Amino acid sequence: MNVNFQPWLLGLIAGATIFLGLPIARLSHVNTRTKAFLNAISTGILIFLLVEITGHLIDEIEGLVEAAAQGSRGWLKISQYGGLFITGFSLGLLGLVFFESRFIGSAKDEDTAPATRAKQIALMIAIGLGLHNLSEGLAIGQGYAAGAIQLAWLLAIGFALHNATEGFGIAAPLSGHRVSWGYLSLMGLIAGGPTFLGATIGSWWVSKPTEIFCLALAAGTILYIVGELLHLGRVLKGESIVEIGLLIGFFVAMASDFAVSAAVEVTAQHAPRHGGTFGDANDIFHYELVRQPEDRLLLYVNDHHNLPLDVRTLQGRWTLDPDGRTPVTGSFTPSPDGAYFLSPLPARFHQTNPLPVRVSILKGSDWVEMEFFLALSPTTDKIGVSDDKS
Repeated sequence: MNVNFQPWLLGLIAGATIFLGLPIARLSHVNTRTKAFLNAISTGILIFLLVEITGHLIDEIEGLVEAAAQGSRGWLKISQYGGLFITGFSLGLLGLVFFESRFIGSAKDEDTAPATRAKQIALMIAIGLGLHNLSEGLAIGQGYAAGAIQLAWLLAIGFALHNATEGFGIAAPLSGHRVSWGYLSLMGLIAGGPTFLGATIGSWWVSKPTEIFCLALAAGTILYIVGELLHLGRVLKGESIVEIGLLIGFFVAMASDFAVSAAVEVTAQHAPRHGGTFGDANDIFHYELVRQPEDRLLLYVNDHHNLPLDVRTLQGRWTLDPDGRTPVTGSFTPSPDGAYFLSPLPARFHQTNPLPVRVSILKGSDWVEMEFFLALSPTTDKIGVSDDKS
């Protein structure tokens, strides 16, 4: 049995950089104003993550609702994803309330309370970030499993840069308190370790519902943590320095996220992976259409980052000879594992060479279309001529 260690390496690279931001916790002789500033930066970073995660989840479910309203059979999937979102978000938010009251408690001694409270907050931040980073690891592993090795490496490097700021988010509330390197290492392991775990799992098993649940769980925990950090900021009373710190933290996190997205878009592997014809549909989807010798069509659908999508959550259709006198239209059927769409070719098109095909995937209320001209021989099916419409 051959074991591939590359996904493990990718997850390790992406998760380990969270340790880079942790030494800030070892700062000594930090005055109240500086602590308020550092705490506010940490809060700003987490607020951006909360906005990013919840926005992604809402867009995912909203897209299904719009598709179902147009006649797609997606109401069961909406109920499933909506239920996972509500359940995960609620467990994340209320779970930390229970966790803190049951296993952490509150410090009573005046001398130890500030340091103990800082450790409590750092632990909760690490837990929330760990849940978020699990989903990042799943994305890395999913890209690798789909054969997009270059993209998987790029995601790992991008997330590694982003996670360095998250390490600072853990350490900032600890500044000015005595914390051991062992404790900081444990926080880094809790927050960064799930990236490694997610990359390993995602390289051999991908589950969209699991991803939705993990992200919702992370969003709920981060919302609770943000509330705690805002309360701590009010106690520190840093005045305008708190608002400045919030802005810096939010925009630094946003800039790092945009840099990752831009790098992925520029250097992603925009090429066929399955021997078919590749096309970019208005930067909404990436399509790869394969004409098999068995007289059938296979359509692989990727997102705007060129990461594979589970087509069981989508609705697709095709039109043969779309500009001819008698075009023929039909619907794609998802493969059992959701890796691609497939459809048999009508007999009268078996020998058509090249074969004009328009494929369409429903996105919200619009069909994202692209035209291909497929050669009869799969060995010559390398270059696609496309006409994007949406």
